[in-house]
Amino acid sequence: MSNETKLEALTTSSSLPNSTGTPTFNQIYATLRFCLRYANSTANIFNRLMKMLEVTDLTTITSMLPKEELERFVPMVAQRLTRVRMDIGDIGKFQKLCQEGGVSEMSLIRRCDLVPPKLRRDDGNKMGQLMLLGQLLPRLEHLNMQATITDPFPVNLRHLHTLIVHQSVYQEMLERICENCPLLQQLYMRNETRPNTYLDIAHIVKCNQLRDLQLPLMLQTPVAVSYLRNLKFLTLQRQQLWPDMDWLPIVQEIINAKRDALQRLSLDGTWLTTPLDLSLLLLHRCWALKDVLLSNCKLADPTGKLLPLSCQRFGLKDCTLSSPIYFLRGCSQLNLLELHKCQIAKSGGKLLMELLKHRKRLPTLHPLQLHFSDSTTLRSELISWNQKKSQFWEEWLQVRELNEHKMTWKQQLATITMAFGEPVNFTPDLDKLKELSDPTPADLLKELNF
Repeated sequence: MSNETKLEALTTSSSLPNSTGTPTFNQIYATLRFCLRYANSTANIFNRLMKMLEVTDLTTITSMLPKEELERFVPMVAQRLTRVRMDIGDIGKFQKLCQEGGVSEMSLIRRCDLVPPKLRRDDGNKMGQLMLLGQLLPRLEHLNMQATITDPFPVNLRHLHTLIVHQSVYQEMLERICENCPLLQQLYMRNETRPNTYLDIAHIVKCNQLRDLQLPLMLQTPVAVSYLRNLKFLTLQRQQLWPDMDWLPIVQEIINAKRDALQRLSLDGTWLTTPLDLSLLLLHRCWALKDVLLSNCKLADPTGKLLPLSCQRFGLKDCTLSSPIYFLRGCSQLNLLELHKCQIAKSGGKLLMELLKHRKRLPTLHPLQLHFSDSTTLRSELISWNQKKSQFWEEWLQVRELNEHKMTWKQQLATITMAFGEPVNFTPDLDKLKELSDPTPADLLKELNF
């Protein structure tokens, strides 16, 4: 069998990626060795191999190649590979292999996933690894650090657009990131191994291009996020019990600072230790707020003002509460109320009637849409409404039962997510409303595009 025939057979064999399975490490290595021996550098099989090598242990495969094949393979990687996955302790080793193959840097690689070492190593063995990474991948834009890092963050990773830090985040490291990565647009710091560390995020203002930011829940100087003018999404997370109500002043400060731009707030209370009084979040001050979505919360009866007049959607999922009526006072612009898998203590089988009476008392422009699921009580009450009454009441209240898979939002456990838009900090043009003798709050909100 000729080399061309062998290559054709290998290309169509099950050792290459296909729709039915993923090749093993040994299959990838054997295929690569054969292609380096017999295939032309422009053969399509190398493109397919490069896709596999992006998510394979590239350092180990490269170290196993004979010198002649190494010298052919490394330049090919430098010309084609755009993503790499490597052990945090192997960065120096991979750099040396590249130099042996005649390549000093991989300028096309834009994404790198750093994984924990396969073998336990002392932290001292990893010092300087990130600096070497910056030398090897000078145009790196996306860095996913799944391994624990003890290095000072280097100055030669200035092209990063996305940075994900899963493990230890300490104060000096955060400050170095803010100082050395001015182009960051996405920063995710989860701090999974040091959840009780209170990071001071005052230096975050230096990353003024940030659009998507994830931080540990417990912070110092949280008001710093208000200086990030391009910020669209902020997530605070803590995958352990939230410390009583110590987190509340942090969230209050952020909400107050961004009250004119906050458009959506979603909160999952899986790790809350006390019932949540929603009025303590001071959302009534947020005149741009449209959506409030809560999941896995035990809600206390509110003790103060709740939702702003601008709120259009209020959703509860897997929540326990006395009655949703308490949360809707003054919400004449509310379009959608969602109740999924909720336990309502005071409904008494008459919740729909209470919602109807409440809605009829408000100066509304449209009916309230109620979507619910997994509620025997609400289903029974809805069935008891005859068609004639339902049509009459549709002017104020329209009810629909949904299947679970049609729920319209998903929230990561134990997180608080905020979405921001353009600040609503201007006065409506009242000249456009001069034909109205007495503009109502609803007319003003309509002018503000709510």
